[in-house]
Amino acid sequence: MDTNEKKGNLITMYKAAQSLGIKAEVLQYQIDAGNIECIDGMVHESACDTIVEQQATYIGIKAFLQNHDNDRFESKYVRNRNKYIDFLEDNAYFGIEIVEPENILFEFPEREDFYITREDAQLLEYKSEQFFKDFGLTEEEKVRRIINHSKGHALTSEYIKKYLTYIEDEDNIYTPSLTAFVRTIFDMSDIKQLTDEDIVSAIEYADAVRTKKMLIDFFKYVAKYETVKYHNIELKKKESDSEPAYPYEDFIRLAKILFNTDYDKEHNLTLKALENSKYIEMWMFLSCHYICGWRSSDICDRWVYPDLKSNDNPFKINIDTLKEDILNGNISDETYDKVALYAIRRIEMAYNVPQKTGLGKLRSEIVPELRTFFGKLILIAEYHHVTSGEGYMNSHRTAMYRSWVICRDFFGDDVFAITGKHSFSSRRLNKSYLQGLEQLARDDGNTTLVAHVVASFARNHSNIDTTAIYLKDHGLTGESAEIVLYMMMQRGVFSVSLYNALITAYPEAFEKLSSKEQTAIMEKIPLSAYELETVGTALIASDRVAEVFREGKTDEPKEILKAMFAIAQGRGKGKDAGIYCKKKALGYACENPTYESCLANLCPYHVFTSDGVPALVKVIKEYQLKELTTGNKKYGIALKTKIIPAFQDIINAIIKEMSEEDKAGTKKLIEEALNG
Repeated sequence: MDTNEKKGNLITMYKAAQSLGIKAEVLQYQIDAGNIECIDGMVHESACDTIVEQQATYIGIKAFLQNHDNDRFESKYVRNRNKYIDFLEDNAYFGIEIVEPENILFEFPEREDFYITREDAQLLEYKSEQFFKDFGLTEEEKVRRIINHSKGHALTSEYIKKYLTYIEDEDNIYTPSLTAFVRTIFDMSDIKQLTDEDIVSAIEYADAVRTKKMLIDFFKYVAKYETVKYHNIELKKKESDSEPAYPYEDFIRLAKILFNTDYDKEHNLTLKALENSKYIEMWMFLSCHYICGWRSSDICDRWVYPDLKSNDNPFKINIDTLKEDILNGNISDETYDKVALYAIRRIEMAYNVPQKTGLGKLRSEIVPELRTFFGKLILIAEYHHVTSGEGYMNSHRTAMYRSWVICRDFFGDDVFAITGKHSFSSRRLNKSYLQGLEQLARDDGNTTLVAHVVASFARNHSNIDTTAIYLKDHGLTGESAEIVLYMMMQRGVFSVSLYNALITAYPEAFEKLSSKEQTAIMEKIPLSAYELETVGTALIASDRVAEVFREGKTDEPKEILKAMFAIAQGRGKGKDAGIYCKKKALGYACENPTYESCLANLCPYHVFTSDGVPALVKVIKEYQLKELTTGNKKYGIALKTKIIPAFQDIINAIIKEMSEEDKAGTKKLIEEALNG
């Protein structure tokens, strides 16, 4: 070798690229990225050895899929690759490890979605065989192919054909469940050889409830005409065809990992996310899963970013120093809040619907407590987008976002305790959020606030045990209302106190304001005119509670607090969307059924959601302070003879039906409020 080409253990970049069989531009990219050291246009042979080892060890998913191109599956099409990735996700990647492109030196990162080891590729070859055989076929074609290619199942084939004719009057019989049913039947021995154990095993192995039912129905059908070894078998109970939610403790622990500021600092999450665009995409992806409960494709394709083009932007953000400003804390919480609010409003204004079902409107229900957090994540993503064109979530990279390896690299070992050697499951995350928290409530026409409360509480409380104390395991569908109310009070997550000054200035709410004034207020406050009107009524109710409580009265405060508890559990929706009614929350009929609007008529049973127990405690502390500052004993007498007895009466009425654990939680609530 020429001495100019090799100096000791150095080799020219171009010679290295040639010997490695890669483009010189790839090596130059890795050098510019700081992944390979370059000295006077030369690189160490050891770097070449590392690349050779990687080439022998890893294969990109695109390259892997190219080996399976046929007349129905063409890997050059993104939609086909995504279907394969969906298949891997549905099967938890069969437990294999995926490697992010940034760790591979022999290719540009954007050329591959992720890499796998060649050893794992052999496993995928085996596990994916059925996928490639079935790809592009209709369910009916799949069923016909299974039947026609079966061997040694003469009697089974005969009865399968008869059974399909028997049920063909049903609507759309050719579904994935039917295909799974037929495949299961032909994976077994011939029908007359089957025992009870064979049948039970097949039913337990089936995923979908419909598949299980068809198996049982088919076995009964054959038994009518043939002498068989098995007996009649029924499903004991309805089976679930979906993955379970993450365990409650893991759901709470994940909130700390994603949202807690102390955890962020301890694990340098902000710095890591600023250094690697894929980290911020993953962080945003999982956070959106936790809060929004959207599907993966909707999160990636429907999320909104500011897309800053210059320093002349409405947020007054300097894009040239954005990274340093984020790291050094030069961006105010108010700015982060505005950025998050921009995304929230843009998402709502877009009126997008879920891509899969097309039902309902996509909303990003990010509560005020989390706007600073999401605003920061959005700006970190924006930094990467400005500097490299990356940083925005991409549905092609969802596999990477869920990878346990990458999650552990970024979040640390705490996340590994949740995932183990398995990728995060979108279905399980959505089960935890949407089905576990919301779906059961929605079935009854209700809503719940728990997911947002958990995340908001975790944002500012580093001790996860403290969070768990207040969020006990109620199966994620019925958290005790006093716990929810406690956190609403403690963190101010759903408080209207920030807007009290505005409402006091405009007691008639928006109806007396000009359009210009309404617009000016809307630009500053994240509420619609309708919502501001709601807040106005809430303030009136709050003042009423304080007033009657000062007089030592207990009936109305009792009713209000009971209603608040019911509402915190997702009950008590009034006539107008977003309005809550004390009467309905307590199971009573509306006293004013002719009202077209509870708000417009200022119905006295409209319930407020921010000043329950705190409103009562505020009166006690107010009288204590007056006694201390004025020395006037009348305040102390009023406390002892009227206010405190009334307070005790109210609390006793509320906790009467509670368990001992719930009573302890309520006691803690009051102690925190009094000592706050």
